[in-house]
Amino acid sequence: MIRAADADSYRGLPTVHPVHEEICRAIRHALREDGNDLAARPDAIDELTAQACAVFDEVVAVVTRDATSGASPGAAAVGDPAVPPGAGDQLRRGLDWAHSLRAGTALFEVMLPIALRELSPADETAAARVSVLLHQAVLARVVRGSLARMTALPDRALALRQDERRHIARELHDRVLHEIGLALQGIDMHQYHAESSPALARAKLNRAAGLLRQAVYTLQHFTTELRRSVGEGGLERALRSYLDTHADPAVDITVRTSGDLLALPPYVSEEAYLILREAARNALRHAAPSRLDLTVEVTDGTLYAAVTDDGCGFLVGATPGGNGLSSMRERAKVLGGELTLSSAPEVGTVVEVRAPLWERDL
Repeated sequence: MIRAADADSYRGLPTVHPVHEEICRAIRHALREDGNDLAARPDAIDELTAQACAVFDEVVAVVTRDATSGASPGAAAVGDPAVPPGAGDQLRRGLDWAHSLRAGTALFEVMLPIALRELSPADETAAARVSVLLHQAVLARVVRGSLARMTALPDRALALRQDERRHIARELHDRVLHEIGLALQGIDMHQYHAESSPALARAKLNRAAGLLRQAVYTLQHFTTELRRSVGEGGLERALRSYLDTHADPAVDITVRTSGDLLALPPYVSEEAYLILREAARNALRHAAPSRLDLTVEVTDGTLYAAVTDDGCGFLVGATPGGNGLSSMRERAKVLGGELTLSSAPEVGTVVEVRAPLWERDL
């Protein structure tokens, strides 16, 4: 344990400390050696090393307090850690602390010898005290992060459902109600012209009937979409069903898949389907493509999917985030992944999503 005479050397530990740098290097090395997926995610590494340095500071503070106050080694414990600035943003970007339990174990194994070296406990009891404090601090962060993520995901999923409802409400207002309104006007005009101009009256009535048929078709389309889910047939069948129903036969459509799509968890399949459906719908509705390619690849640790069209394209930087783009990005975040968009006028558009598949998902 730290002697009271040495306590001043740990009081007010600077934010940037040589030990911090050593901890960061050691954690990166340990994750790579362990083959942990987080090693390939810079945002996760930054968050993990920041938490590790905070853990070290907390343990030093408690041990120093014990030494200077003469408290019993078992009297103090590491307090409930506050999430440091930026940690909430990391969680929202998909840092899965439940999956990071392995990383937490690696963190403990890396930091224990460093903490024992720096704190120089006087005996086995003091060394055990340092070990317990370190374990408490690491575990508290894993649990706290897991709870924060479990809270964030339902909130995000609810927001996405609300966006979908708003989209359907806009379509119903802009298309269905508009078509019905025009049909009613046509019926009124038929009645107005019925005696003076029977031919014009019939034309108005025929147009009204056509508009009502279109409104019925639109309502059937939305009813189908509200009921649609990936279901037992899997992601590929759901995508092909959507394209068979909604794509212009003149568009050359290809769906390519690799890996076991049927092994995907239902929530992954559902979110991936909604992303790809929105990207395909945007292409078919706005890009006037002659070709549309959908790709879905499932590996041991990653889901990759893309929608590529050869349509009119656009300047990405000059385009507002409409057409469901923000919704697609949020759905990708729900999966812990990222969505990218590339496009150019007269070249076409590519929408890609990459998401990790954790061991618990497969």
